Amino acid sequence: MRRITLALVAAASAGAARGEPWRASAGEGDRIVVHVLKKGILSAFAHDHHFEVTRWRVTAEVSGDAPASVEVVLAADSLRDTQEHLSEADRRKVDAQAAGPDTLDARRYPRIEFRSEGFEADRDSSPEHLAGRLRGTLTLHGRSVPLEVSVEGRREGDEWSVRGKAHLKQSEVGIKPFSGFGGTIGVKDEIEVEVALTLRPGSP
Repeated sequence: MRRITLALVAAASAGAARGEPWRASAGEGDRIVVHVLKKGILSAFAHDHHFEVTRWRVTAEVSGDAPASVEVVLAADSLRDTQEHLSEADRRKVDAQAAGPDTLDARRYPRIEFRSEGFEADRDSSPEHLAGRLRGTLTLHGRSVPLEVSVEGRREGDEWSVRGKAHLKQSEVGIKPFSGFGGTIGVKDEIEVEVALTLRPGSP
């Protein structure tokens, strides 16, 4: 999310000093969730997994009148499965597998980063409401791949309430989706990332 004409940040800059960063981080009401869905003929005996990222930050800056820099950084070892049907022991096991060498390999690649390269706003966007597609580069598991994020933002006083979704195939970043029992139980290659956050001017 770097060096981009980002309408969201440009509109928000009316409430902040020029060049002042807008930030969001993990906290009450702000969430980044990774949805990993099950598959296979025995999938009824398995669970979907919904990993909440517990350590992350988003920074957006305005440079000049329109060009902007937006960065998202996530800690690869901070995913916590919120699937309510798991026991605590199973939850810890799943969390460890997600951070482990066969998946995110968080020891070798502790950071997941997304940097923007362009934003295409929908025609009905306005200074108080933004909708469109954010395009950039995701660096994950030692690989960098293009990623498009569908974004909708709404101005609420001096804040922007932002919602977004993106889809990514694990195989594109060198992660082999889990499969067991001869392929009768596993998870889909494609995952969905869901974002719900509030950007505030100059907040830590």
